[in-house]
Amino acid sequence: MFIASIIANALNYVYQVYMGRALGPEQYGIFGALFAIFYMIGIISQTLSTSATSFVSKLTAEGREIASFLLGAIKRVALIGLTFSLLFLAASRSIASVLKIPSVEPVVVLAFILFLAWVMPINIGMLRGLKRFFALGMLTVSSAFFKLISGVALVALGYGVTGALLGVAVGTLAALLISFFLIAPYLKQSSHESSFNFSAFYSYSAPVMLAMFCFSVPANLDVVLAKYFFSAREAGFYTSASVLGKIIFFFPSAIYTVMFPMIAERHARGEDTFQVLKKSLAYAGLLSGSLVAAYLLFPQLVVILFGSSYLEALPLVAPYGLAMLFFSLSVILLNYHLAIRNMRYVTLFAGFTFLEIFLLLTFHSSPLELAEVLLSVNFALLTASMVYTLR
Repeated sequence: MFIASIIANALNYVYQVYMGRALGPEQYGIFGALFAIFYMIGIISQTLSTSATSFVSKLTAEGREIASFLLGAIKRVALIGLTFSLLFLAASRSIASVLKIPSVEPVVVLAFILFLAWVMPINIGMLRGLKRFFALGMLTVSSAFFKLISGVALVALGYGVTGALLGVAVGTLAALLISFFLIAPYLKQSSHESSFNFSAFYSYSAPVMLAMFCFSVPANLDVVLAKYFFSAREAGFYTSASVLGKIIFFFPSAIYTVMFPMIAERHARGEDTFQVLKKSLAYAGLLSGSLVAAYLLFPQLVVILFGSSYLEALPLVAPYGLAMLFFSLSVILLNYHLAIRNMRYVTLFAGFTFLEIFLLLTFHSSPLELAEVLLSVNFALLTASMVYTLR
């Protein structure tokens, strides 16, 4: 998973850097805001993936079949995704107006992407619950590869922000088709959807939905607010710094991807889980910390990657990167508590998220102030989370 995440993240950041250079700061600010909306809603939809992983791990540990659960979950999620996308499409002109986007076309493309983002998580969650990590890695790399190739081609042909988002749609659709091929043998095992009671799935998913909302906001809302509060050029600078910062956030993602089903299965069997958590925190801290050190020493990376037109983003790189280090470790702890079904921790996590939203809306005199808000709240969140978990 780590190897796959390195390859996928490399492809994703080639994609982001190309878009930053090809679109320029103003257009890249628009792209960054829409991409942040995709990530926020996409990560919230990961509720379904996390819930699916938990239930598949539990069913597997108990020696029960999973086909009836998967068939029912896919049908229900497809309906939810379609409804959500149609509502987003209906509001597309209003969204374009609020974000000061001259054309509605990129928002329409985003509506289609969001439908795929709701359907995909069940398949991913099932493979994760079965610990099919090679298949998961292949999906991650495939999505990034097809997104890069199609996005670069469409932008080079002159389709601008719309073409960049169409690349995301192509990559997500390709991964979705591959995932259905991978899970097809499991779907054929049973056709009795009614044999699984989905009330437990819904009751588990509700607090997980809150957790995923809190997971997505600190890493994305600030980019949307930057597009709203600042000029197009300043928003582009902030987006470039956030792209570098998110390398730190996503770099250890392989760790909690593997950790969650291991913790969930051990917890279902009544076995010790804390040793896995300690190793996960240590590995994530080592990986993300090494990148933060590089950003503190060489903030000019933003200019090397995006070009000299992004020189004004230099002061944002180090504080944003440090904020993502604290947040990535907090996400390890969030996944741990979700895996052991301790929903009380979600309340703590949510409290800091709403505090962050309030502070971002209150203190936004400059892009640097937004980054400093992220840094302060994420440090406080990590400190409180460590104390809570150890106690």
